[in-house]
Order: sequence, then structure tokens, then C-alpha cells
Amino acid sequence: MKRLLKVLIVLSAIMILGIVSLVLFVFQKSSSKMNQKFSVAGRNLNIPNSSAEIAEGKRLFISRGCTDCHGKDLAGVTFINDPAIGTFSGSNLTSGEGGISSSLEAKDFERAIRHGVGSDGRALLFMPATDFHLMTDEDLGRIIAFIKSSPPVDKKSVPIVVGPLGRFLYSIGKMPHLITAELINHDEKLPSKLTPEVSVAYGKYIATTCTGCHGEKLLGGSIPGAPPEWPLAQNITSQGIGKWSESEFIAAMRTGKRPNGTEMLPPMPWQNFSYMTDTELKSLRLYLISI
Repeated sequence: MKRLLKVLIVLSAIMILGIVSLVLFVFQKSSSKMNQKFSVAGRNLNIPNSSAEIAEGKRLFISRGCTDCHGKDLAGVTFINDPAIGTFSGSNLTSGEGGISSSLEAKDFERAIRHGVGSDGRALLFMPATDFHLMTDEDLGRIIAFIKSSPPVDKKSVPIVVGPLGRFLYSIGKMPHLITAELINHDEKLPSKLTPEVSVAYGKYIATTCTGCHGEKLLGGSIPGAPPEWPLAQNITSQGIGKWSESEFIAAMRTGKRPNGTEMLPPMPWQNFSYMTDTELKSLRLYLISI
């Protein structure tokens, strides 16, 4: 009996040591990755100042889902608050106290939005830069113009804290969007301008907004890094929505209801996509049913 007890104690000690070693390894690996630096200069884009361009920047900001993290007032919101996964909040983008707008130049915004890299060269955590990397200079300039013109809001940005499960998921490749800067070709030639037209090519440009949840191939499945209560992202290729007519697709994006009457569940941001133009939605559908 004493010998069995001794064996159990030794085994328990080995298990505890193994768990502690795993935790330390995951923490050190994830911390090292989160503190790595990227050499991205950032580009000083042309920032328009006309009311029409700023209004278009606001429409783009909303329709591309930026309000989900930064809020309608651009002061930042907490979109994930899970002790295991972490606390993830968007920064206060305004020039108010606690905001960052007044301290950033156009190149800083460009580097953050397109590359997921901060002004200090470190990766921005959970910044969906893969969705915006190929955004044109023109569209990005309009968004920056809107941000710069937004009213100041005094609100301290909530620091991002990555929880133990979040670190573990990242370490095994199940939360790749924690550091999108690792997923981007920072030397890729980026587009300057695209003419809006109803086409598959323009739809592909719009569809990059969908990849963060629906995946690079838009086949759906588990949303990387999402809390377990979030529903699976749907397959939005021809296999999933191929039978939807143009009018049905547009109605779904603007009402949140599928052609069969079922409602799209959060975090599907149909309220944001409802701000897309007919040209954008028609093109998006053409691209989705082509793959």
C-alpha cells in the first residue's frame, strides 16, 4: 500500500511538472511572438478633406466592420471578454483624451490597417489587417480622413490581455489572427485605385472583408479565436449561397434574414454590410458564386 501511494505521488509530481513546463513554454513562446518587431515603413497616402470624401470614408468604415471593434463613436469597444481566451478591445481612434489619432500620421494608420503593425514596429494584437491589406490607397485615404475628422471622445483604451487558452490556441496554430502581421506579405505591391463596377474582380476586392470569419477560401467553419458560444461561420461560396438570387442576396445583407426566413446570428455583421452599395453587393455575390 505504501509503495502504491509512493508511486502515485511520483506520478502526480511528474504530471504537475509537465503541466507547469507546458504553461511556461506556451507563455514564453507567445510572449516572444507578441513582442516581435516588423520592419514596415508605412506609406503617406493622400488624405482628402472634402465633405463628400469624408462621408464616403465613414461609409467604408462602417461597411467594412471597423465599428465592431472601435465603436460607432470610434472610442473603442470590448468585443471579447473571456478569462480563458482574453480581453480584446479596439483602440480609441479619436483625438480625445486617451485616444491615438492626434499622435499618428497617415503612414501610421496605413501601417496599422494594412500591415497590422504599430508605430513602434510591434505587431498589433487581433488587428484584422489580413481583411484590409489589399484595400486601395483611395479607399484607405478616405477612411483615415473620416477618422481624423471624427469628434474627440475622452476614453482610455482598454489594454488587450491574452488569456491562457488564447495563448495556447495561438501556439498550436488555432488562433492565427492574434498576430496577422505574420500572415501578410509586407513587400506586396498594393493597389492604388479601383473603379467600382459590377464584376467578379470587384467582388473579390470586397470579399477580403469576409475572410476573417469565413476563412481564406470562404468555406466557413470555426471562427479563429472566437469564444465557444459563437456559431460556426457559414460556407458562402457557390456551395452555400449558389441558389440565392441577386435580390435575395442583397436583401439578406440588408435585413439579416436568409431567403428561407432564418436569421443570421451574431457575430455576422449584416448591419455593417447593409451600408454597402448595390454595386458592391452585386459584385460580392458574383464573386462568391464563382468559387
